[in-house]
Amino acid sequence: MGYTTKSTYYYTMRIFLLVICILFITNGVAQNSIKPSELKEDFEYLIGELKSQHQGLYQYLSENQTNRKIDSIQSTLETRQTKVEFYEKLRYLIGLTNEGHTAIELPKWTMIKLGLSKSFLPLSVKFCDENLIIAQNYGKDFEELKRGAKIIAINNKKVDEVLQSLFPLIPTDGFNTTSKKEWIGGLNFSLLYRLVCGKEKNFELQIQNFGNEKVQTIDIPAVRFTKFKTKNAKLPARGFDFNSFTFEQINDSIAYVSIPSFGKDNLDYEKFYQENFKKIDSLNIKHLIIDVQANGGGTEGNENLLFSYLSNKVVKKYKQVTMCPKSYQNNKTKQGYINDQWTLQNNIAKRGEFTLYSDYYSDLGYKNPQNNLIYHGKLYVLISGKTFSGGAEFASLIKMSDRGIFIGEETGVLMREMLVDTRNILHYQIQKLR
Repeated sequence: MGYTTKSTYYYTMRIFLLVICILFITNGVAQNSIKPSELKEDFEYLIGELKSQHQGLYQYLSENQTNRKIDSIQSTLETRQTKVEFYEKLRYLIGLTNEGHTAIELPKWTMIKLGLSKSFLPLSVKFCDENLIIAQNYGKDFEELKRGAKIIAINNKKVDEVLQSLFPLIPTDGFNTTSKKEWIGGLNFSLLYRLVCGKEKNFELQIQNFGNEKVQTIDIPAVRFTKFKTKNAKLPARGFDFNSFTFEQINDSIAYVSIPSFGKDNLDYEKFYQENFKKIDSLNIKHLIIDVQANGGGTEGNENLLFSYLSNKVVKKYKQVTMCPKSYQNNKTKQGYINDQWTLQNNIAKRGEFTLYSDYYSDLGYKNPQNNLIYHGKLYVLISGKTFSGGAEFASLIKMSDRGIFIGEETGVLMREMLVDTRNILHYQIQKLR
């Protein structure tokens, strides 16, 4: 926990990304036929990298417990398997890290080449109040298929049973569940369903439309991966303020600010904060709502800068920052680099306990806000399971300083009184050419 990312692949001074793409291109061997020896070679390579570079592999479960789970997955590689089957096993493996920044993905063209794209459930979904809700339909238009309908069962399997088989493929920080329920939505549900439940030409859905107790059964055909495009959407879309950078004066004393990301490339965060907190000051706002429920993180420092407009209190952001013993070179030629230098202690690289405070803006060149722009009124922070990485760091700063009231659900990165440990990241898109 305690990471910030810029979109999916951005790495900052606390992040080391390892991009290893597994394309599984074998010497003329049919796509659906990978020898056990090759499966084990790839699997053992990934295990080796995780053990040497992922600080948190044994963070939440003991080494013995984790290794038993690894051995259990590895024992399934004794027979030839399809690339899709092997990808599923690797998803289970990555899930053992209990670290939400770690992921493994198939490139889109690989999904198409493998035939994976021909058998998708044509729906995007949303997990809401313990129910799986239809958000969009990209397949055949059915009058009964409405936005907001609850899915009861798929192909005679209750949704609860389906979800329990999919959740282990989604790595999250520790044993957090709110982010799993957020990330199961959209196209991700259809992909994971295909991996776990296999190829289907049709899907028998039992659904219950909002406000109607009647359960209806609909048989809908599968679609290709390429059908998941806006132009193919059958249901009316709906936008929400929390997905945009927004300032709104609700009334004479209340204002709302939405900050859905800390990694928007073309946004000048310093200017955005200055302009809006000037408005807040001039309007004499007494109650401020900051919405970060869609904020998945971004560039290191943007969350710290926002906090500095809400409090002049200096908060120790991390108790300690650690990583595996690999040379750290980023910004080494810049003045003041010594403040961020990693040192080896007992084979673990550590950064001092007093370097990352709430006024730490990395190398972004930000200035402290003018004192008159620091807001001291009532603060309310909207959070959700999508509030992750830098978004959750911002929420943690609010929590540690007891600055505001939270509305929503637990963030995707667990908020603690102190963020004890920051772990190295490996974002896996595996690539191995044979």
